[in-house]
Parts: sequence; structure tokens; C-alpha cells
Amino acid sequence: MRMRPLFLALGLSILTFGAALAGAPLKGIDVKLGKNPGGGCANRATGADGTADFGVWPRGNYTISISPAPGQAGVHLAIAGAAGGAIERDVDAASADRAAPIGFSLDGAHPLRVVATAAAAKAVSHSNTNNN
Repeated sequence: MRMRPLFLALGLSILTFGAALAGAPLKGIDVKLGKNPGGGCANRATGADGTADFGVWPRGNYTISISPAPGQAGVHLAIAGAAGGAIERDVDAASADRAAPIGFSLDGAHPLRVVATAAAAKAVSHSNTNNN
């Protein structure tokens, strides 16, 4: 009987840990803000809460690109402060997606904030239709 509460506690810990993987804040993601046209403007690294704050920037067209931390597979970016509303994008850090800039406009009145969290794992099919 004493083992049952231990197993129950372990089971709850595993469920809690598993739920925290997708959506967990990512620290150490390099976020680059660029002016379009005009090139680079600012670099920030995400903190423990997954956030990189850029403050208010002049009205215009900008891009965000990221350099994920080593071993990071998928990153979900939420860009707040863009004219027209928030932008959300999943970036596959193992492919060319991570280098592809995300374009948006700023209205010059709202602060720009980028939040990086762990993206949900994508299902991969390994079926071989030639052998069916």
C-alpha cells in the first residue's frame, strides 16, 4: 500500500514534465531585428522567460531572424507589437527556416517583444509506398 502513493506521485510528475515541453520558454535564442531596407538594427538574446524586448522602434518595415541554441529543434515565435496584430510562426531550427527572416511592419507606437517557446513536435511519417 505504501508504494501506491509513490507511483501516483511519479505518474503526476511525468505528466507535468511532458506537458511543459511544448510551450516551455527558451533561453539563449539570438533574435536579430533588421530594417527592410537598411540592414541590421539590433540583436537580443531571449532571457529565462523566453522573451527578447526591443522597445519602441520607428515606423517602417522590419525583419526578425533567429539563431537557436545548440540542440534546439523547433522554436515557436510570437512577435508582439507588429502593426496589424501579433505574428506567430514555428521555425524548424534544423533547416533553412531558422535563417529565413520574418517580415512585418511597425507603427512606431508599440514596443516590439519576441517570445520564443519550444514548438510542438511534428509527426513524421516513415512509410514506404514502394514496398506496400
